[in-house]
Amino acid sequence: MNEAGIRAVIARLTQRPTGGLLVEPADPERLAALICAKAWRRSRVDAATGSDIRVKVTAARTAGAPIEFAVPFGGYKGALQPSAPLPDWAELFWIGHLRRYAESVAAAHPAGVLFSLSYFHGVLGAINGLPVGDQEAYIAGLRPLLAYFSDARIGFRLVDLSEHFGGAAGAAAAIERRFQDQRAAIEAGGVPALALQSAARNLLRRPGDPAPAQPEIVASALRCVAMESLEERRRFNKFSTRIQITHIRGAALALHLGSCATSVMQPWVGTGVLEGDGAGGWRPRILNGASAGIDARLDVRHPLENMAPALRSFGVCHRPARAGGKGGGGDE
Repeated sequence: MNEAGIRAVIARLTQRPTGGLLVEPADPERLAALICAKAWRRSRVDAATGSDIRVKVTAARTAGAPIEFAVPFGGYKGALQPSAPLPDWAELFWIGHLRRYAESVAAAHPAGVLFSLSYFHGVLGAINGLPVGDQEAYIAGLRPLLAYFSDARIGFRLVDLSEHFGGAAGAAAAIERRFQDQRAAIEAGGVPALALQSAARNLLRRPGDPAPAQPEIVASALRCVAMESLEERRRFNKFSTRIQITHIRGAALALHLGSCATSVMQPWVGTGVLEGDGAGGWRPRILNGASAGIDARLDVRHPLENMAPALRSFGVCHRPARAGGKGGGGDE
């Protein structure tokens, strides 16, 4: 194992942004082209999404406001991931990747870029049994990572959508009403397969737990669909001045980007590793930590090591492993 090469990659990934981007203002068409650049996308930009982006970029340029991206995410760490309930390298890869994506945009837009990571606080217990304390630990662990990668030109913030309902109790009640109102129609049309897979995984609290019963899986999936369909959530993420980013193919009015340079797996249900590229180099990957095939762990020193216990060592995979998965609360 080439430890020197691995440590060099870690140093690059954990380097704090220096700021000081040189700004050469661009017109809205150029800004839209940078936002939709093929190098970052994982699928094509359809006509409706392209038009939506141009309108929002033009408005931000005219108002002198930051270009704001909404990034809906789960707001929790999957219970089967080794670092749960805390973030790990997957979140660091994700945030760093978004920042690098934004740099060319911020260099062409004087008001900069803002990422708004939206989630629901305090409702997941009714959806998949996640203890609220686990979610709060995850969010507390995520905040310093977001602050570390923020500066005057590119910023990250967390947005709790439960506040649009007066708090967690109001949001949970709205989700339950939507669940009851739409349950028959959704079941008649077929519950989305990805929602069922996500629910089956998220209902497990520990490795080796027995599989949940099918009615429990269906009810959890339907409640997640209900949450994602709430008008207030969609209004914040896409029917507003914000450009929505997703890591799931096929979402309407959303830009499909990778979660890091090599992965599309949602980081909150994955774990970050370094994977051998077959040519002596190493690349960051986000994989299912329960089956990532980690061959070794390496203790590492870097500026972020005290922000989360999982950042004090690194998993290494010598061979490519399969990634994939949907976490819920992040795609519609």
